[in-house]
Amino acid sequence: MCLYLKRFNVRHINLIAFSVAVLTGVSVAAPAVAMDVRETPRGSLVVTVAANTEAAKSFIDKMAQTGIGFLGNEGLTDEQRTAEFRKLLNANFDMATIGRFALGRYWKTATPAQQTEYQKLFKTMIVKIYSRRFKDYNGQKLEITAARADGETDVIVSSSIVPPNGQKVSVDWRVRNSKVVDILVEGVSMALTQRSDFASVIQRGGGNVDVLLEHLRAQQ
Repeated sequence: MCLYLKRFNVRHINLIAFSVAVLTGVSVAAPAVAMDVRETPRGSLVVTVAANTEAAKSFIDKMAQTGIGFLGNEGLTDEQRTAEFRKLLNANFDMATIGRFALGRYWKTATPAQQTEYQKLFKTMIVKIYSRRFKDYNGQKLEITAARADGETDVIVSSSIVPPNGQKVSVDWRVRNSKVVDILVEGVSMALTQRSDFASVIQRGGGNVDVLLEHLRAQQ
């Protein structure tokens, strides 16, 4: 089993799978971050990030509604659902950025050939991990609760997964440059957890990136 699955229990995997599917339900660009530049009375230039938080909330909400329809479409085969998920994931998530972040400091030591193969294997692994959980969808809804700017480029959209019965679960979406770069379920970062797991694999292999590539090939 992939180390990533060990860090996240089944409940977390199901929730992230639902969240990813919801967010990639349609291929729509996320709102860009606008820069509000103005002068103070003293004449010094002040650059303020004016994140369009309301637009970001609307973006996630619309995606959620469409994604719920995607999950509940009984007319799709598993293969068709996986193919659609892969296409929509690539359209709405910055997989290149997520992949580089997950490899951490080893990205700089990897050769161009290793980087190319790694990114391909990483995408395939993500699709396999989450698409196999789609069958567990049981009428959950996504409720947007807030949004805020985080730094000069990011918008954090907070939401809750609301099951038919049971307790709500918090899910935060980090949007950057019109793409999602991370999901946090109950405060647990998908990107940070993956980075820690990959580092463990490489360190056990003496710092050789090829060891991680072999690990990922085995997950295909």
